[in-house]
Amino acid sequence: MTARDRKTIKFPIFYQILLTMCVVALIPMVGLWYISIYDSTREWTANISQSLDENTESLGYSVEQWTTANLRILEQNAATPAIRGMQDGSQDAALETISETYSWIYLAFTVRPNGENLGRSDGNPQTFYGDRDYFRQVMDGADLGRQVVMGKTSKKPALILAKPIKGANAKMAGVIAIAMTLEDLSKTITKTRIGQTGFAILLDEANRLIAHGDGEVSSELQDFSDHPALHVDRDAGTAARALDYNGKRIVAHAKTLDQGWTLILQQDHDEAYAAANAALTNALLLLGVTLLAVVIIALLLARRMSTPIRHLTALADEISRGKLDAEIVETGRNDEIGALARGIERMRVSLQMALERLRKR
Repeated sequence: MTARDRKTIKFPIFYQILLTMCVVALIPMVGLWYISIYDSTREWTANISQSLDENTESLGYSVEQWTTANLRILEQNAATPAIRGMQDGSQDAALETISETYSWIYLAFTVRPNGENLGRSDGNPQTFYGDRDYFRQVMDGADLGRQVVMGKTSKKPALILAKPIKGANAKMAGVIAIAMTLEDLSKTITKTRIGQTGFAILLDEANRLIAHGDGEVSSELQDFSDHPALHVDRDAGTAARALDYNGKRIVAHAKTLDQGWTLILQQDHDEAYAAANAALTNALLLLGVTLLAVVIIALLLARRMSTPIRHLTALADEISRGKLDAEIVETGRNDEIGALARGIERMRVSLQMALERLRKR
């Protein structure tokens, strides 16, 4: 091959074969890998969402059962004759029985429609309750009044439930209320764990903290309205969406309970997706090894196919310059390259015979 011929070849056949083989092999491989990873990521997200949702449903059921039990206590005692009579001195014994029977209820009391305290279980002086939210809710017609407050002595959240007392002709005679600690409920929230970093948070209807599974509740009712789980569309299947909270990436799911409280389950994003990330890393390593193997195989095959072609090209160039004794070793191949080699060999022999005839003349 002359220098001019070599200059005109800008993209040798070796690279053409190598590139073609790589493209043909790698495009479907990378496409299948991407689809597989995409499907796996969706599956992991669905699994995480399902796990959070199931844990939220289970814990929410426990909270609602606890609340229902206390409502039943309140309703049963509101219907007793001693309470319905609304007589001075006749209610204290019944109210004391409530506190003694249920250890988590630290105060049971009744209130007249004008807000004045009538009976109470702790023997303390009577107090005016006309300005309390739970009392106003009942007096405004609600079947149940509720309010989460911070206990004055315990410095922990407490729940007050209130029900109307119906007198003669089902008229409003007053309000009965029970104040209870949330320690048992807080223990249920605290012991709920998901992996190493997942925990539960319970908020009241105003998004104030009742119980926190990852730390002590402060002496004030903290406002958790800025928690990102409260601002996610809960009907759009986004339970496992990655959220930013206090400088961390989390996955979280929120559920509004029947009594208006909100239960949040959250977990660190890295832990939730640890298995998925490990699988992705392994898939990337496998893809890298596969790509390397494909390139090596393509390189070897391209060289195997291009080397005899380059050799035959060089032989044809030598024959064109009169060197007719060149040996063509590719004639023994049983493919197109062998056929080309045999054609060049016949051309070489024909030229050699023609030259010999010319010399004899």
